[in-house]
Amino acid sequence: MESIVPTAEEEQLAIMLHALGNPMRLAIMRYIANNPGCICNDLVVRFDRAQATVSQHLATLRRANVLISEQDGPATCYWVNIKHVAWLYAQLGLLALPSAQSESP
Repeated sequence: MESIVPTAEEEQLAIMLHALGNPMRLAIMRYIANNPGCICNDLVVRFDRAQATVSQHLATLRRANVLISEQDGPATCYWVNIKHVAWLYAQLGLLALPSAQSESP
């Protein structure tokens, strides 16, 4: 039997899905999508969480490449990484293709 080894793309997809699999991080992504350029303190106030907790969530999302950040003086501003989220969306669509082909309309 042939062993299956995950590709680099599958590894990246898993990292992104893991990061987005946490309800708090998913809510943070939605907030940033609606409020591009926001800073950590905006999230701390809106979500009523400790700054350290929000920072850890943001770091996880950055490592997964679904967020991008930019220093603006002492603050860090955050945006959704549209290119990588679009790639994630396309990859999820590909997962549905085999089952979609086997179903009749």
